[in-house]
Amino acid sequence: MSNDLHDYALRIDGPLFRCQRQRLIELTDTAAKEDQELLEGIIALMEEIADQAHDNYGIDCLLVPGEPDNPSCCECELPGYFCSGVPGILAHLENGRLADGAEVERCGLCCRYPSDAAALEKLRELGFANF
Repeated sequence: MSNDLHDYALRIDGPLFRCQRQRLIELTDTAAKEDQELLEGIIALMEEIADQAHDNYGIDCLLVPGEPDNPSCCECELPGYFCSGVPGILAHLENGRLADGAEVERCGLCCRYPSDAAALEKLRELGFANF
């Protein structure tokens, strides 16, 4: 095996990464004690990735949506019952999956998806929905 260093390219969608991190923090708060330490380790790893993404590529992954430093975020990215963790998609998730009987809607404010069907398809691509 060679000792040469190789570049590793990681594509990060800053707003999506930020929302995923927020969702993980929310899940950690409700997790069993024995799982909290493990989840906190994953959050720390995410923060390291976000720091490097920002420092090396200028990708913003850690600003909290709605803060004065990040006015470009849409309301659909704010934590709440219908925050799917995917910017532009409103849906209720349970344990990282689309809840039974939950509807999926595109956000009418930022219009990142052309239709509700396109928003649902994105959740399927990401593994959040099976149907």
